[in-house]
Amino acid sequence: MAINPDYLRCKEERNNESFFKVLQSFDVSSENLRALPHEFVRCFSNKELSRKMKIRAQWGSSWEVAILKNPRFYYLEKSGWGKFVRDNALGNNEFITFTHKGKMKFTVNIFKQDGKEMMQPSQSRSFLASASRGIKTEQWDDDKKEEVVVSSELSPTTAAESNGGTSKRNLNLGKKKARGDSTGASSSSAAEFTIFIRRSYLRMLPIPTAFDKTHMPKENAMFKIHHPDGKRSWNVTYLASTTVAFSAGWICLIKEYPIVAGVTCKLTLIKPDELLLVVLRPEEETE
Repeated sequence: MAINPDYLRCKEERNNESFFKVLQSFDVSSENLRALPHEFVRCFSNKELSRKMKIRAQWGSSWEVAILKNPRFYYLEKSGWGKFVRDNALGNNEFITFTHKGKMKFTVNIFKQDGKEMMQPSQSRSFLASASRGIKTEQWDDDKKEEVVVSSELSPTTAAESNGGTSKRNLNLGKKKARGDSTGASSSSAAEFTIFIRRSYLRMLPIPTAFDKTHMPKENAMFKIHHPDGKRSWNVTYLASTTVAFSAGWICLIKEYPIVAGVTCKLTLIKPDELLLVVLRPEEETE
């Protein structure tokens, strides 16, 4: 029996349905930003929308993201989306397209703020850490899927964290005397700096030049910032290009810590990509 060419054309168009996102620096994890366009969702059945999206970058790395629904719209699940954002150090006004290739598999194209497409993985510390634990790359060929896993030896601590992340982490923070340097200069005895929080810093935190040149990476990266209680932490994007600052994720930290304008904060480097943030009381600032 002959196949209707109009049917084949409609099927091909459906497989190539696409949508885009612009990841502005102030918030890359809000529910509204993770929303799927209504017209895009209408192309799929409820059964298809109950599956996880599988998104693959140009260099072969892939991520799985569940699709959830609230009373108003469908949206991407936060943890899977967050891993995609962290692994690629996104949050600097990137333009991203997602193109459906069939069976809820999508190719993703990431364009930087300068318009240049990312054709290789970000060299952020977050991505390199993920690579050391084993990044899955996929080659899609209709129903067949070839997987290649790159792995390396894990230390006992890293292995525990990679198996669900349920083990409690000992930060070994120690008790250090707070320094009275409120100018934002790096401390001479430790990799740390203090900074007075102005109102404008509630949206994006600039990094002091001396500290940035000595301790920070030369390109965008994802940092984990810890609360001194050892129970809370936040992933925050470090921008190394135009504005040297903590950007995406910083607003969430500000709200949940919480931090207000007029206080002084001390940030201490405890790992190459992790910081401890302490809000200093007035008496500590004058010591």
